[in-house]
Amino acid sequence: MSAYLHDSQTEPNRQLEDGIHIRYGHHLFGRGEFDEGLGQMGMSSTSNPVTLLHLFPSLASPALLHPVSHLVPGVKLPKVAEPTGEAYSHAVSVLLPYLLSHRSRLAAFTAATDTAHQATASQASTTAGSHRATAQHQSASRSGETSEAGTPGWSYSEAMEEASEPGSPMRNKPQEFLAGLQPEQRHRLAVLVDTAILKVMLAMDDTGALLRFVQRSNDVDLREGEVALRARGRYSELVALYQQRGQHEAALDLLHTLTLSPQDLNIRPQGAAAELRDLTGVWAAVRYLVAVGGHQTGLVKKHARWILTVDPEAGLEMFTEMQPPSSPDSVLPILASHAPSLCATYLEAAIAQGSVSAQEYDTYLAQMYLQAVLEEADPEQQQQHQQPVAASTEGSSQTALQQSGSDAAAPELPKAATAQQDAYAKLKRLLMTSQFIDAERLLKVIPHARLLEIQALLQKHLGDHKEALRIYLDLMHDYKLAEEYCDGIYQESNSTSLHGMHQLPASLQSRLKGVASQGWGAPGGPGSDMYLLLIQALLQQNEAAFSEAAGQSGDGQEASQMSARWQEVAQLLGRKHDRIDSVQALPLLPLQMPLRLLLPFLEGAVRLLVEQVRNAAVVRSLRRSENLQVREDLTKSKQRSVLVTSERACLLCHRRIANTVFVAYPDGPLAHYSCYKKQTGSQQMDPSLSTPSI
Repeated sequence: MSAYLHDSQTEPNRQLEDGIHIRYGHHLFGRGEFDEGLGQMGMSSTSNPVTLLHLFPSLASPALLHPVSHLVPGVKLPKVAEPTGEAYSHAVSVLLPYLLSHRSRLAAFTAATDTAHQATASQASTTAGSHRATAQHQSASRSGETSEAGTPGWSYSEAMEEASEPGSPMRNKPQEFLAGLQPEQRHRLAVLVDTAILKVMLAMDDTGALLRFVQRSNDVDLREGEVALRARGRYSELVALYQQRGQHEAALDLLHTLTLSPQDLNIRPQGAAAELRDLTGVWAAVRYLVAVGGHQTGLVKKHARWILTVDPEAGLEMFTEMQPPSSPDSVLPILASHAPSLCATYLEAAIAQGSVSAQEYDTYLAQMYLQAVLEEADPEQQQQHQQPVAASTEGSSQTALQQSGSDAAAPELPKAATAQQDAYAKLKRLLMTSQFIDAERLLKVIPHARLLEIQALLQKHLGDHKEALRIYLDLMHDYKLAEEYCDGIYQESNSTSLHGMHQLPASLQSRLKGVASQGWGAPGGPGSDMYLLLIQALLQQNEAAFSEAAGQSGDGQEASQMSARWQEVAQLLGRKHDRIDSVQALPLLPLQMPLRLLLPFLEGAVRLLVEQVRNAAVVRSLRRSENLQVREDLTKSKQRSVLVTSERACLLCHRRIANTVFVAYPDGPLAHYSCYKKQTGSQQMDPSLSTPSI
């Protein structure tokens, strides 16, 4: 009968055909033929989601159906009981493609309507499009989602292919139906459809499609979705729904419960939520907070506490990966309360990532290292720290940290001692590399008799090299560290000096490259004064030792001690002969020092001077060549050719130039030399003309 009426295009016949499809489909659905029944109902031009959902009261609550109840076709139908058990699962699996089809059409129509409104509004005003563009984006994102929730292998794209085939029960005229709805009605219809889709997916096997559905833009009714998800124990999907709706507090509270006390939930966690316990739940909360961003300061502060308690490393990664990053002023108090050992690690990562300024926080980081180093792990270590420093022989980072006066280290150190050594090494490295250390501030924290090497490095930041060398030699009695200190200053000074060579012309740089690598300029160079200070400090120390030995031993022992110390100075001069200016170093040496000790230094100094003279000659030749090249280029640039034809006339007298002497102005005109002389001798020359060339 429906096929017979199809040939007639009159409105009464079409309504009759629609009624037949709906009644027949309703009848087939009641007999359990869900595929054919829903197909017949979908062939009606008046078919819509409300018509289909009236067959499934469990999928659409009266609160959601009532605002759109007027959309039900005016066809009286007998009541049909909703399927149960396996029949229900089969029925909703058949219903899902129809709901997805209606959802896609609704989203596409909303996007097209919003685009049309936006285009119309842009012609009248350019200030009112952002909200509609956002709605368009959300609608478009909904239209591109895939379901993957029906029977195995079923997807939303397949449903759309089926809907587009000729003769498909879903290929109708939805534009007429949707065009008659107001925006608010379309929104309520979208809420009804999305909520029904969520409940359908809950009734089917878990393939992960529901989680992906709620993670994307949707119009699921939050209250009904929450009740349905909690009733099935699908807490992961509920967290995603909370996040999509901006209910971050509720989502994180649920993650907290799933992680620490899942037994408190009324329904046992199912699906992905069953894995959200202990460390897995902590990392889920970390990912959530990272996605939320650092601007949610109160939220981060509240939930960072339990995250740091369960897994401090996860909490640290949360703060370092958060975008936009949280301010250290808000993060450090949290870490200090719940994971103090991670404060320095967090600040290291923040400075390395560039999220905070090294100039602002390097001193603060050094204070953290210093605090960790100064902490006394046990009473025995405290007694070691309290021993006199005069008896200590610091020669390494470990002995400098312990300051116990002992050269032998235990084969196995306690965990606290290892942490202190790590902090000491980081502190030393920071002081040696950073340029933003407030040395005076740190020196006030360090006890007078502890961390002598750190005190020496801080004196370097203050520029007091004499005090730094005094600490190395007089207090630490470590000549090697003193020499390494001078080497570092010398290398820093020369790297800065050689950097200026890049300001020279490129051609000269290539020629000077080989010469500069061998050293050029005056003996010693920048930073060589440090070695002179070291020599002075060593000689002063020798004098003090000699005076002390003179009152305790005989002349033979005195001479032996003095010879040994002179030999140390001579060896320093021999090793650093290319860095020390011999003219300045020789007057510092005592007259009693044997000349044979200085022979290596003097021989090296003479060889260096000869080499530097040769290098200076090479540099002179190169610079002379460069000067000649520049002068040649200048001469060529001054040369100028002028074409004089029989038609060229004098700028001043307007007669032909012919074969007379003439002058040429820079901008092109010519003039007789005699005319030019008369003009310049009798009156002012035209200011618009520059000085000519003859």
